[in-house]
Amino acid sequence: MQIAVITILYNPRPTDLDHICQLAEHYRGVVVDNSATPSFATGQIGQMDYIFNHGNLGIAEAQNCGLKRVLKDNRITHVVFLDQDSRVTTDYPDLITTQYEIIRERQPHIAMLGPTVVREDCGEEYRSAIHRDIMSEDGFIIRRDVISSGSCVATEVLRKVGLNDSQLFIDFVDFEWCWRAEAKGYICGITSKVQIRHKVGVDELRIGKHTVIISSPIRYYYTYRNYQWLLRRAYVPRQWKIAQGIKQLLRLIYFPFLVKGGCERWKFMVKGLLAGLKKQD
Repeated sequence: MQIAVITILYNPRPTDLDHICQLAEHYRGVVVDNSATPSFATGQIGQMDYIFNHGNLGIAEAQNCGLKRVLKDNRITHVVFLDQDSRVTTDYPDLITTQYEIIRERQPHIAMLGPTVVREDCGEEYRSAIHRDIMSEDGFIIRRDVISSGSCVATEVLRKVGLNDSQLFIDFVDFEWCWRAEAKGYICGITSKVQIRHKVGVDELRIGKHTVIISSPIRYYYTYRNYQWLLRRAYVPRQWKIAQGIKQLLRLIYFPFLVKGGCERWKFMVKGLLAGLKKQD
């Protein structure tokens, strides 16, 4: 197996850069920088290429930049995606790729495999309040959508499914890719054998037993715009369309009253909703 790691930067902290440099000593890959100023002075970090985008092109296009570079090398068999704040051991890419191949022996049509995502602060697993997981003996749990952070995909699958939809910019980019893969006969999922610590959102709101993830204000523009665009696509799961529609309606109602900074976020929701009603280019 030949693994390439793709990491996206956006105004990274010094600790983020240190972590990337450590990984770059062990793995090939691409670091794509969406910051306004370059984070590195050279085009090579250890074994990894460095691409500076001169500004924020969005995570979808940034990953595409990395993928285009990686897919030029036919020796690369697997790609592992990491966020700049993903803290993993130096053998993590090997671990998730090994699990990918173990699962692929039984599930030959696997597309994307993600780790079990746990909270950065306490190590508690992020769980859906609606879906119940069914785990196989090898620790594989089928999911219709997988977040890209820490995920692994075979390059042969990438060539068949295609790159990210760069117009989505950031929200639902990984989900859309998984749904597109499913429409082509693939399955996606996560493994209980590998974990990654990750912080989702910038804050949380507890409502009874439910936890609501609070994102930065601008994210709601893309969440609401992209939802309108994805509603029109036949391969997007109907269950997701309904569940996400209910969530977005409820946010419009309670965010201004229950969330700190909720009014500002509400304005971005409305802007995104109006933008999404327009036809996608």
